[in-house]
Amino acid sequence: MHRYVTLPFNKKLNLLREHCFDDGEWTDLDHEKWCLHCGKKFSGHSVRVCQDDQGTLWLECGTPDCDGSPIDWAEFPWWDENHPMTRESLKHPKKPKRPRRKKQDGDDIPF
Repeated sequence: MHRYVTLPFNKKLNLLREHCFDDGEWTDLDHEKWCLHCGKKFSGHSVRVCQDDQGTLWLECGTPDCDGSPIDWAEFPWWDENHPMTRESLKHPKKPKRPRRKKQDGDDIPF
């Protein structure tokens, strides 16, 4: 059983950053990603956070009725070869991946 929870903006942003699987970093909650499950674009603001009985936090796609998780999210819809963003990404070589930022003791990012 789980329940949806609301987190302060900075804690939600840190949670998104910790669970980012693709090359794109969550710069802020306005940042948008694409979901492989529903094929739609959503922002960090709309991502749902739920908590299970053990207190673990889980992330769900920001699109209504979609249960896509961070492993399903991408910077552009790479699975749609006809999408303009996909075609554009094929024109430019990928940049080297930045090393991940290590989690600090406090997970609050000042605004």
